[in-house]
Amino acid sequence: MKCAVISCLGLGDGLLALVLSNNLALNGHQVETFHPFLDQLQGWFPHLPIRPFPGEGIIDEFDSFFFIYDKKMDALIEKCLKKYPRSTYVLNPIATPKCDYRYWEVGRFNGRLPFADNLMHFCRDILGLERVTKENGIKILDGLNKFPKRVIIHPTSSRPSKNWPKEKFLELSQRLQQDGYEPVWILTEQERKEWPIDAPIFPDLSAIAACVAGASSMIGNDSGIGHLASCLGLPTVTICRHGMVADFWKPSWSRNEVVLPPTWIPNLKGFRFRDKYWQKFVPVERVLEAFILTSTTSK
Repeated sequence: MKCAVISCLGLGDGLLALVLSNNLALNGHQVETFHPFLDQLQGWFPHLPIRPFPGEGIIDEFDSFFFIYDKKMDALIEKCLKKYPRSTYVLNPIATPKCDYRYWEVGRFNGRLPFADNLMHFCRDILGLERVTKENGIKILDGLNKFPKRVIIHPTSSRPSKNWPKEKFLELSQRLQQDGYEPVWILTEQERKEWPIDAPIFPDLSAIAACVAGASSMIGNDSGIGHLASCLGLPTVTICRHGMVADFWKPSWSRNEVVLPPTWIPNLKGFRFRDKYWQKFVPVERVLEAFILTSTTSK
């Protein structure tokens, strides 16, 4: 079949959607993946065509449609389900049906397993594909140098509530430098104005991938750069506010350590102290310990 895989908007979402694309391609299907900006990494996925986000015209181009769900897709999903009800799959990337169960029954994801593993199980158990993998098919470009002391730091994410504090990231960077490491910060142009550091300027996502591929490890919040680092083979440390979120969304292609606030912090409905103040309970020392653990066990 000729398949369209249509991802929701984040970098990590797109890299995970390519797990599905890669499995379909491995089993002989023609696949194109749609994402707003992931086509900047086309050279890293030579066998998986990536196109910008689609319009309704794609309905006549493909036989089968796979959506990683976002509400913005509702109109296109409705048209695909109407025309191809048996070959349109809408996967809602949630850990449990208790929060937003729309389309959850299609993939029936296990919240205790990373999303990449869930997609592999979907390909095997629901689609019935014979050859399955959790890899997304990324190929590291030739000629890139490796820097054993380079550590990628990504201190931002899609929402401020997911971010470890700025002052702790700055202290972490100083501690790493004292130990002989070279922290390299990944920040957007706007974010560089808000951080008192010398962060490199990257012309596009492919340049960011090249920088990340040359590093030895990565530390950051729950964000797409963590998934990029992981699928490029780097051990990662993810600083996260909630264990269930971490179980489902943590980078899982390479060794990962998740740093969480203590479970004894109350998170009762109506108060949510852990969700509101979790950053205060994650010290720099714990993140450094996780970094050392991933660095030593991945060698």
